[in-house]
Amino acid sequence: MMLTGAPDLDDVPQLQDADVDGWLRAGALAGAQVRAVSAALEEGVLEPLSRVRPRAVIVVVGRGTARDAADLVVATMSAHTDVPLVVVPTIPGWVGPLDVVIVSGDDAGDRALADAAARAVRRHAELVLDIPVEGPIAEAAAGGGLDLSPRVSTPDPFRFCGHVAALAGVIGALAEVRTGGARFDAAALADTLDAEASAAHPGNESFHNAAKSLAARVQGRQVVWAGDTPAAMALATHAARTVYTVAGISGVSAAVSEALVVAARPTTVAAPEVDPIFHDPDFDPPLAAPPPRVVVLTTRAAEWTTRQRVSSLPEVDVLTATDDEAPPPAQAPVGDAPGDIESLLVLALRVEMAAVYLRLIGAR
Repeated sequence: MMLTGAPDLDDVPQLQDADVDGWLRAGALAGAQVRAVSAALEEGVLEPLSRVRPRAVIVVVGRGTARDAADLVVATMSAHTDVPLVVVPTIPGWVGPLDVVIVSGDDAGDRALADAAARAVRRHAELVLDIPVEGPIAEAAAGGGLDLSPRVSTPDPFRFCGHVAALAGVIGALAEVRTGGARFDAAALADTLDAEASAAHPGNESFHNAAKSLAARVQGRQVVWAGDTPAAMALATHAARTVYTVAGISGVSAAVSEALVVAARPTTVAAPEVDPIFHDPDFDPPLAAPPPRVVVLTTRAAEWTTRQRVSSLPEVDVLTATDDEAPPPAQAPVGDAPGDIESLLVLALRVEMAAVYLRLIGAR
């Protein structure tokens, strides 16, 4: 036990006792969500899209997780897909029978999303529902639309991987649209996420548990979640949102270039004259706050280049989906690619599980 009475990260019984709301199980369901999408694809839910060559794919998103997921999918797949991918909060006026509309969100009572579904039906667009089909959404769809609603129940902060899988699955189902890069394999991705969730099990000690290790590094610190590409930035935004929503720890998301600019600014805060060991808060001036810890989310292919860019930061961690020792690529990748989805979602699950551990130990 820690001095505060909160459980230690490696005190398994105390962690389990603190998890009265089942957050550990909920956080580990990313693979199950993706496997549910894989099952829907195998059942032919999206088979009608195989005969469609749309003018555009419009993703109408709700707040929070769905928006971050849509941004990641567009960043990784738009340059490799021969139709425009558009993310919007409301359905555009030009949408018609030649378009595919995906309504993506977590709140079936969201009137804006219900309106988008109703307009898509009235305009005879192909409608896909990545949202619970109930209440206003069910009424708006009026029995139409392809049902990719979540089959695995989990709290909204943990729906990120499920939304990404659903959106990527829709794009992959457009057989008449030419795409490049790696094909999206939902079943293989589900297996990879299950392996990451197993590694993050509370019974695994911090030294062998990447989620616990991440939680320990950001505990009690101001955190900047940074991305080095648009897709990584979408993940960084999700990370900051999730850690705040689940653990109550505030942080910000930023591009790596922005983190470097802030670090280069001269500081006007003087170093404390009192040794922190002997600091008395009743008589001594406040100690200077430690610099924010910058957590950079990136892919294995871009890791070497990213590490060189951020080497000047005083407090920085560079996270990738694997810790395997491998030589850097001969040429750094340019932009995001569909093959990055798997590694980015592994990091998303790692951050989500770290947020759960921070919640359970009562970190602030």
